[in-house]
Amino acid sequence: MDDARSKTACAEGEARHTSEPRAQRGGGTADLGNALDTLRVVGTFLVLMYHAALSYLANPMRLTLWHLYDAHGHVSMDLFAYWVNGFAMPLFFLAAGVSAPAGIESRGIRVFLEHRAGRFLRPLLFGCLTILPVCYLIGAYGLLMTGRCTPNEILSWRFSPVVQRHLYGLLHLWFLEYLFIVCALWAGCWLLGRTLVRFAGRSKDGQGHDRLERVFGSPWRPLLLAVPTALIFLADTDTLLRVENILLPNPSRLIHYLYFFAVGGWVSRLRAPRERLIPYSRLYLVLAVVVFAAMAPLLLRFAAVPLSGWERVVFAGLAAVFPWLTILGGFGVCLEFIKGKGPAMRFLAEASFWVYLIHLPIVMLTQALLLPIPWPGPVKFLVTSAVGAMLSVLSYEYVTRYSLVGEIVNGARKRFRGKRRLGLEFGWIATLGAVALVAGWSTWYLRVFLWQDNLHVVVPGQIYRCARLSPAALDRVIRREGPRSVITFSRQSNRRPWIAGQKTYCQTRGVSYRIVSLGDDRLPPREQVQQLLTLLEQCPKPILVQGYRGLDHCGFASALALMLGGTPPDKALDQFGLRYAQFGGPEHSILGVPLLDYQDWLKAGHLEHTPARLKNWADQVYLVRSSPALPDGSEFRLRALAGVPRRSIAR
Repeated sequence: MDDARSKTACAEGEARHTSEPRAQRGGGTADLGNALDTLRVVGTFLVLMYHAALSYLANPMRLTLWHLYDAHGHVSMDLFAYWVNGFAMPLFFLAAGVSAPAGIESRGIRVFLEHRAGRFLRPLLFGCLTILPVCYLIGAYGLLMTGRCTPNEILSWRFSPVVQRHLYGLLHLWFLEYLFIVCALWAGCWLLGRTLVRFAGRSKDGQGHDRLERVFGSPWRPLLLAVPTALIFLADTDTLLRVENILLPNPSRLIHYLYFFAVGGWVSRLRAPRERLIPYSRLYLVLAVVVFAAMAPLLLRFAAVPLSGWERVVFAGLAAVFPWLTILGGFGVCLEFIKGKGPAMRFLAEASFWVYLIHLPIVMLTQALLLPIPWPGPVKFLVTSAVGAMLSVLSYEYVTRYSLVGEIVNGARKRFRGKRRLGLEFGWIATLGAVALVAGWSTWYLRVFLWQDNLHVVVPGQIYRCARLSPAALDRVIRREGPRSVITFSRQSNRRPWIAGQKTYCQTRGVSYRIVSLGDDRLPPREQVQQLLTLLEQCPKPILVQGYRGLDHCGFASALALMLGGTPPDKALDQFGLRYAQFGGPEHSILGVPLLDYQDWLKAGHLEHTPARLKNWADQVYLVRSSPALPDGSEFRLRALAGVPRRSIAR
């Protein structure tokens, strides 16, 4: 059994149908196995491409938090993502259900559940300890880069409602959790059904099987099977798009996938699956395209806001028929044309389970690396998909297939014929070392932010910036660096103990102490910009600017100070760089927007920057054509991520 499980590499983690004893009435086991393996491989890589497309949606899904959205999104990516989302996961659950009846009848319910627990929960635990932390780190980096959250929120562990709702979950590993629960629920239903049959004194075969043969032999089988799915969608239409990062399973999704799993069990009971599933299969695929085209306008609207009235009913019906047309059509076509598996397909079928597990961090990191490149969204999508597929497959061969990782994930490792120069365990050890090296370098790069109060010299002897210091720490900086003025950004009362303590130390040392009440959740009013320019110009030098964590406020003040000294705006905007733990640059900082607006004003007028021109812009141009009452920071970030031009936000 271990050897059979070692060959198992399905996208949903189910054991191959061919490794289970054949059901009494199933028939066509090899044909079913070949078709299912093909569908699983195709489905796995479509799911990878689905995740690759999420960063390039024209309009982000309202029920899904993705780590970054690219400003170069395209509506074609929306259509592709919703197309895959409509049938891929139901396909996996149906395929998983095909082997369930044979497994439970040959082994009994206890052994069946023990096998499923090992098959799904062991990889789930492995993924939670290894893959999930990497995904969360990359996800945090993406959220920071695109302004969806800030270092302040991470360090205080207080997030916007959008992020907080998706903070704790299994990401793509939810599938393994759901699959085990579905197996357990199905086994309970199977046991209850057998008990009732015995109690009624009826044969377990007979009318039930005849009914199945009639349903699957009917040309209307997609419509017949879609009726329960439509009822589920009518009860909870969000079931179709609900991909939330939460720990507890959603009841509607569980019922939805349990039904597909049960239908997979029914398929395994068919006497002649080829005769039942091949007829009309190509027509079903054509009709699936027609149905998706018909529901696409409703689907795009539904992704943004819930539907109501007759639109909701029509959408539920179309969305219920679509996966059945696609799955039954694909199943029949594979049964008709797939006669066996060559070496490439056998390898991909074996690798697909690992590809499903490992692809997400690769895809997420590729999307983050491509974010600054001004390519069209569809081009980035193709690059991300290719990189994700290539590295996922290669990692199976060189990291998992013959190593301890393969034994943990698949139940047994494959035997390697020959010798590898660096050993069979080198792949995962090298990967672990590389991750540790990157984590160590990142920690070292941000050491000033993490442990040294984010204290930096902007201009030696002129401008310094740092996080908000304790009174004693401020006194040490004054004695060490010698600033003659301190500008503090705070909206708190002057009576707060830390402010009073800082004032006392500054008075003792003869240092000027000024407070600027400037928030980072909306554009600063013109009066505050003018006040800050005046302070930076007139306060005795050197000046120390301090704000919460040393981030947006300090970047804003330091950039203004540099420009007052004649530094061009493009160089001054480096104060919003990663060196200061300012992820995403000025484009994703609400206090960086005014400076970008000034830079655009200069370019539009073909003007050179001068300190006098900067002050003139602040006095006569800034916010003259706009209202300072902007949405809060989270809404600003959401609009920025959705591709709203900066001018429509800043002006």
